[in-house]
Amino acid sequence: MRKILAAALLGLVLLLLLSAARPAAATHGDLSGLYGGNLRVSVRGPLNLNPFTATDADSWKVIPLVYDSLARIDPVTQLPAPWAAASWSVSGSTLTVTMRSDLAFHDGSAETASDVIYSYNQYKSAGKVPSDLAVAGGGSTVTLSSASAGGLVFGQGLLLPIVKSGSVSNPVGGGPWKLQASTATSWTLAANAAHFWPPYLDTVTFSLYADTSAGSLALLSGNLSVDDPGTIYNIGGTNRSLLFDATIVNNPGFTQLVVGFNLRGGRTTSDSEFRLALADTLSPLLARQAHANTIVSRSPVINEAVPWFNPNLPIYQVVTTEYPAPTYLLTDQNQRLDSAGYFDRNGDGIREKPDGSALSLVAIGIPVAESSRIFTIQASTVDVFSRLGLAVSLESVPSASLPARLASGNFDVFIASLPTDLDPGFLSDYFGSAGSKTYVHVLDSALDTSLQSANVALATASRQSAVMSVQDRVMNGGYFVPLIHFNALEATVRGTFAGWVNMPGGVNNFWTYQKVHVSLAGSLAAALTIVPTSVKAGATTTAIAKVTDAEGVPVSGAAVSFWIAGSQVASGTTDGTGTLSTTITAPSAQGATDVQVTIQASKLGYAGATTSAWMTVSPDIRALAVAVASSAVTVAPGSSATITVTVTSGGSAVSGATVSLDVIGLGGKVAAASGTTDAQGKFTTTFTADVGPRTQFRVVATVTATGHSDGTGSTTVIAEQRVGTVEPRVTAGLDTTTIIVAILALVVIGAIAAMMGRKK
Repeated sequence: MRKILAAALLGLVLLLLLSAARPAAATHGDLSGLYGGNLRVSVRGPLNLNPFTATDADSWKVIPLVYDSLARIDPVTQLPAPWAAASWSVSGSTLTVTMRSDLAFHDGSAETASDVIYSYNQYKSAGKVPSDLAVAGGGSTVTLSSASAGGLVFGQGLLLPIVKSGSVSNPVGGGPWKLQASTATSWTLAANAAHFWPPYLDTVTFSLYADTSAGSLALLSGNLSVDDPGTIYNIGGTNRSLLFDATIVNNPGFTQLVVGFNLRGGRTTSDSEFRLALADTLSPLLARQAHANTIVSRSPVINEAVPWFNPNLPIYQVVTTEYPAPTYLLTDQNQRLDSAGYFDRNGDGIREKPDGSALSLVAIGIPVAESSRIFTIQASTVDVFSRLGLAVSLESVPSASLPARLASGNFDVFIASLPTDLDPGFLSDYFGSAGSKTYVHVLDSALDTSLQSANVALATASRQSAVMSVQDRVMNGGYFVPLIHFNALEATVRGTFAGWVNMPGGVNNFWTYQKVHVSLAGSLAAALTIVPTSVKAGATTTAIAKVTDAEGVPVSGAAVSFWIAGSQVASGTTDGTGTLSTTITAPSAQGATDVQVTIQASKLGYAGATTSAWMTVSPDIRALAVAVASSAVTVAPGSSATITVTVTSGGSAVSGATVSLDVIGLGGKVAAASGTTDAQGKFTTTFTADVGPRTQFRVVATVTATGHSDGTGSTTVIAEQRVGTVEPRVTAGLDTTTIIVAILALVVIGAIAAMMGRKK
């Protein structure tokens, strides 16, 4: 029966561990073996954890860890899901949010609607939310309303950090991580165990490395998470690379290599037929072959942004043959140019404009020194344009200068790497007539209408419909044709951590820091021996725990806790032999009782173990010494004596013992016939008597106490006769009247018995 109970307990523990959907606030040090450890991550610049002033990407990777926000992007649906919000509802342009009740800042103060209102008003002043955003509410309810950009508020604004009211200059957060320490080159966050969703790790340290090489070298030396998996480094005389000596985590990135056409008036590429003929010569498939770790793009929204990607778009892909040699089939594109009036009129092999004027194109891209792979794609794109009979020159512009050149409009075609995002709000920047990055200079009222609808719609379905229309308009117009998007690569120390959350943009995301944990090396096994197994209540015995791994190898440094009846009675860590020996005290028992002692063994990186052993506990019966004393040997008529009962055991006072008093003798009594002893083991009462002749009384005390055998004690008190009464002295016992009555009763009984005998 004991074995069945122990097995059931172990099964229940494992079930609870395996079924937990999220970490719980009190689980640090549990038997999962997942809690603890330090993750070290590289950053390229100093971190600024103030959400009102931070602008760099590294800081915005860390900021969401330190602060709560109303929503987080769900890693599965890729849509905002409640976080600090318990729920929300949409009505027109207003979003009503009900906040969780268990939110608190790192300083212990409650996180409420007033803090949300304060935070969004600060973002409004900083220009980070729509200028017409109105935020109101109180208690646990907040309303956010924007007539011009409700979709942006829902898709981006709900992700903004919540700070404590009044802390704009030195913001106080309440997120699952809190800043523990920082230097000019290092920032350590500690897990907030009190958070409603605590992380597994104890700490994350972000360390500043000047470049990818320095970070990669640090990782290969046993440190952190970085990119650039192809670099070779010499460490201790051994050539090592991230590609072979680290784990490379590969996810779709948001940066796309795109071909854009200048739609400004006077540019040949503003002619839709000309532009679409060029777009049809592009080859995303060949671009992917030329650049490793990329994915073919089909829209300005990356394919993996599932809620927003439109799969029903035109595909721009030139047709090629592989035999007898790779050849571009450009028949359709040449015919399209001919139909649009772009001919080679003078026989020099170069097409002219429909009016017969010279036609030449300027394509801009980055220098070969920045990326030979991208330069190859640029050069091959221009080469195909040339095969259509077009005069095209490729001009290299450094990446740092490229945005300004694109904004100037001094080009016909550009081939550039441009950032996008999971939320489609970036589309307005690139394609809105008033966008901040209108490099193609599109002026399309229908497109502006769809963009505005996408920005305004609070309801996800309405916003999705508008975003699909934007992509359809851009791609069918051939304004902007993505070729590939680059994978987000991170390298991690091999085998050390698990639980990375893969999302578009890479594993360096909020959910990774919530779910990543040390890799499990296996399971622990535990054994418990108790010597001796029979012990008296209150006495000590020795409990010996032995912890090994699944192969039976002793595990040192394992934390072991000892439990009896749900209470921890001892703890410690195993030594080099996997052993921990400790003394435990047997609990009280009414009779011989089997008591279960349970141990829990845990160590970071191991699934924990629990086991039990039994000991028999006998009650520790100790004798009571009872002393009864009277304050007076004789008591005068109308007077009293104080009776004091003193209870001890082994020379020590016994408090709480139950005392019962009996008075032997007629006419005597005590004020309180029962009670309990005080802290000094004493119980007191008063004795009085009203007698004719001088009488001797016996006061007897019977005492009981838990864990002790019953005890008795007595004393004698003499009561003097009443004044004016002359009677013979008697001793305590039956008086004369009682004796006479008893004799008469015996005579009657005898007579009755005789009569009964004669009748027979």
